[in-house]
Amino acid sequence: DNLLIEQTMVAIIAAEQQPLVRLELDRRTQSSIIYADGEDETSSTAEKESCNAESDDGSGNNQNNKCHGSSVVQTALNMTKMCMGTGTLALPFAAEKGGLIFNVVGLALIAVWNYYCANCVLRCWDCLHPRIKRGDLDTDVERSSARQPQDYGSVEDQERLQQLDNRKPPPVGTTSYASVAWYAAGPAGLLVVDLLMLLLMVMLIIAYEVAMISFIDDMPITTGSRKIDIIIPSVIVALLSCSPDVSFLSKFSIIGLLALALSFIVIVWQGLVENGLAGFQSTMNLWPKNLTDASSWFGVVVFGYGIVPFILNFHESMKTPKHIGLAMKMGLILVFFAYIVISSGVRILFSPSHSFDGDVLQALPTNSWLALIVRLLMTFVVAMTAPLIVVPCGEMIEGKLGIGLDDVRKRIAVRVLLCMLCMIVSEHAPGFVHVVSFIGCFCASIIGFVLPPLFCIQLRHNTRKDNVTKMDFISCCDVGALVIGIITTILTSTMTFGEMRKSQQQ
Repeated sequence: DNLLIEQTMVAIIAAEQQPLVRLELDRRTQSSIIYADGEDETSSTAEKESCNAESDDGSGNNQNNKCHGSSVVQTALNMTKMCMGTGTLALPFAAEKGGLIFNVVGLALIAVWNYYCANCVLRCWDCLHPRIKRGDLDTDVERSSARQPQDYGSVEDQERLQQLDNRKPPPVGTTSYASVAWYAAGPAGLLVVDLLMLLLMVMLIIAYEVAMISFIDDMPITTGSRKIDIIIPSVIVALLSCSPDVSFLSKFSIIGLLALALSFIVIVWQGLVENGLAGFQSTMNLWPKNLTDASSWFGVVVFGYGIVPFILNFHESMKTPKHIGLAMKMGLILVFFAYIVISSGVRILFSPSHSFDGDVLQALPTNSWLALIVRLLMTFVVAMTAPLIVVPCGEMIEGKLGIGLDDVRKRIAVRVLLCMLCMIVSEHAPGFVHVVSFIGCFCASIIGFVLPPLFCIQLRHNTRKDNVTKMDFISCCDVGALVIGIITTILTSTMTFGEMRKSQQQ
């Protein structure tokens, strides 16, 4: 089972306005934001005073990107780091299920699909940018790109757009992606996105718990009781989640990346020790054996890429937001080649001696001190990362229950109960890779592949005075992407859910 949900400058700048986005991005990789040459968090006093002066007189809202923004290369690298989360541990499993040729071709197609759907979100934002800015959604929007308002077509279309300008703005603190949902589908759209994000985060927490259980089960050193082995890391996560400020945990993200790098270095070394280069001469499946295996592959890969919900944050963090398309291409290409090495490369290396039915750490021996260090380090990293999901998830639940910031005891109770519930579910959940696969097929697929083209279609319809949308080429592509997204999501979610139940019964 996977967990979407293991970054960018705007996430730190907008920490108070958008804690949900900040912490979700922290999960994926907060390993250190890459600044422009000569810029860092301790930039010169003169530069800071210049930026502050521009902001104080109200003329510098669009200058923040210039003062703190990332370049194209740096944004591409941030996207790449975002995709290098704990989910990469399931990529050899995906290659096992998908087959050699299907995996390589599929990785490329999913990258293109992410690129297209991310552009759908950006097109929605271009349409809404003037309206949202005038609505004063929140200060973070004022730091959005300095793009000029687009030409909205005929006078009738502009009149229709003006009517939407008068719509009540979304609640304060609404994320950029959720703002698109609000204007495209109203409160119902915002509710759907919120529920999907809540479900995603709950499943991510469960996935983290399952991952820790999997790591601990393969260790030669345990307490002797599996329940205690499960409770100890869960208690640590719960205690950290109750901290008034969990931002310090983001500092451990660099350790997470190093732990992942160390894990794959040790795994490659182990594969070479066991098989040498014999794996490159062995016979392997080139295609998935059945639709269920293809669905399992799909879920893991979709979970891994997953840049679509966060593309607006990358966009707002850039010095020149109009170059976001180039940054996406570079980032997705880097991720594509990295995923090929991690998935197909490791799969080929171990093909003579090991079949990946779980996470990649299961290929390591249980009696090796080096493997023990890797598992301990990964358990520590997951325990430090999980609170970055528990906190925003708890905040959403607290908001729905009407619990204020001053109700400290109630907020602690919500987070502790959330951790306990996820711990109980994780004990009966199938393996980490199956959870990740289902999250990718269901939550990540809906958020990344279904909603973006749907919002584009709806916004295009909303800006037409006669309520009749002209079907140009882009509109046809949006409709096609929506249909493919819906069919794929339903089919793969059904298949992976059935596989989860089968794995749980074994």
